[in-house]
Amino acid sequence: MKLNQASFLTDENISPKVVAYFRNMGLDVLDTKEQLWQGTDDGDLITRAYREHRFILTHDSDFGTLAINQGKPCYGILYLRLKNLKSSNVIRVCEDLFRRNIEIHTHAVWVIEETWIRIRSIIAENE
Repeated sequence: MKLNQASFLTDENISPKVVAYFRNMGLDVLDTKEQLWQGTDDGDLITRAYREHRFILTHDSDFGTLAINQGKPCYGILYLRLKNLKSSNVIRVCEDLFRRNIEIHTHAVWVIEETWIRIRSIIAENE
């Protein structure tokens, strides 16, 4: 599927401006803060996202640790490991991803930085 067809669960560290940007792009976004799930265990969030076929959008590496090192079933993670976490920079990086019309793979951790993307499959660890 293309990135612009995916559904997302945004972690509590994702700015409401970024959530609004994704929704303005026509994406289905379930936001942790809006659901009043701040402080919810990351394992519970990854389980919910998996059940609902949502990619987790986060600045937190703990989700990758759960999926890769602990074998927690995961639909997919977009880990925004950016040097500048201001919402304007996050949106700029996401705009670049959408412009590329990327094919997004499930059961993978996408580590996204300002200048590169690394994709790590987690199928073997989960199945």
